[in-house]
Amino acid sequence: MASGPPPTVPGSPAVLYRARPGPLIIALVVLLLSVITVFLLGGVLLALLLPERPNWLLAAVCLLLTVVLDALVLLLLRPSFTVSTAGIVDRAVLSTRRISWPEVAVIELEPAAMDRGATVIVLRDGRRLRSGITSSRRALYRGESPVDHGPDLLRPARPTRAAIDAHRRYLRGSSAAPEVPGRLGPCRS
Repeated sequence: MASGPPPTVPGSPAVLYRARPGPLIIALVVLLLSVITVFLLGGVLLALLLPERPNWLLAAVCLLLTVVLDALVLLLLRPSFTVSTAGIVDRAVLSTRRISWPEVAVIELEPAAMDRGATVIVLRDGRRLRSGITSSRRALYRGESPVDHGPDLLRPARPTRAAIDAHRRYLRGSSAAPEVPGRLGPCRS
């Protein structure tokens, strides 16, 4: 979900755009965590309270399974794509890539079927970094409309437009966040 930046510290880069899981996804993850926790902690209580001799091993396995499954489900909330005046931060489930504007040659769209419409950052050394959360298939996941990607899913949507605008601003030499009439602070598109 696109959201406004946190309060900025003087001298820190201004966040221009952030794509992350939307409120519906967050609610579903919280529900899933609750169900997993209730069932598995119920197993811990049954293993410890019902038999005459508590089964500590079964309780420990249920508790460990609760922690592992909850951690795996929480990983669903980790992906994000942040555009700031300093560059782009692309967080996947298990990795984070920080790309500063001097490293970026151009920003493109992915035409391949599986990640159509995703933002592709082409670095000056020729590497192409694709951000999965920005694809048209994940528009609802981040709380945005898939219509933004166009009928053929090859139009730049909000994440790509924000990255292109910030990169153009960097190339012009303006690192300040754009001011929008009627708003206090930087643009939060």
